[in-house]
Amino acid sequence: MKNYYTYIKITLVVLLLGFIVFDMRRDPISNAQIDTVEKAVVSVSDFKDASPSENRMVKRFYGLNPKDYEGAILYAPSDNMDAKELFLIKLTDVSQSDAVQDAIEERLDTQKKSFEGYGAEQTKLLKDHVLEVKGNYILYYVGGNTSKVRQAFLDSL
Repeated sequence: MKNYYTYIKITLVVLLLGFIVFDMRRDPISNAQIDTVEKAVVSVSDFKDASPSENRMVKRFYGLNPKDYEGAILYAPSDNMDAKELFLIKLTDVSQSDAVQDAIEERLDTQKKSFEGYGAEQTKLLKDHVLEVKGNYILYYVGGNTSKVRQAFLDSL
């Protein structure tokens, strides 16, 4: 009978440890303010001297309504021949992540098709893009210094 209780205790401890490990593998929800993350990312990006676009541009480029999220900041290309772009979004709920990632992938595919054949520099920037999902934050960046931008994003969370 003693062995029976010992096996039950061991089984429960193993299950508890398994649950803890599984839970820790998920990306944590960040309490960082989107303005703080924006400043950190923009400071090392190609948009240091730029201003964010209006919310209607998020709807136009991505088909997403910024009011559905805790925050959405877009630095759009300066003209039609420019591929540089920065999109930072703080999700209200992590269940929104797939829809946002799909919208970003669709935008990326559209941009690649637009510059295919004549925009070699823009095409390279698009191929070297950053799409980083960390908990309730998503960063999409096309431009120079991609590794610094990615690291600034991760450090600011």
